[in-house]
Amino acid sequence: MAKKIPFRYRVYVFALIMSFFTSMIVSAIIIASRTMSYDKFIQIWLSSFVIAWPIVFIAILIIAPLVNKLLDQLVEAP
Repeated sequence: MAKKIPFRYRVYVFALIMSFFTSMIVSAIIIASRTMSYDKFIQIWLSSFVIAWPIVFIAILIIAPLVNKLLDQLVEAP
């Protein structure tokens, strides 16, 4: 079995994976809604994704703790 990443990096791994998929989906939808050509879509989408991913990664690292604090106030504890 492969060695697992230590728990202390969980927040960063979560942000990395979540930002990857979020950026991929959102940029694809926006580009697809504005592009008619498949060839053009792929080229524009990849360049947009490369710009969006690091921005979303940093945003998740900053925003996630704030959202968790808000949820602690709004949602009943188990």
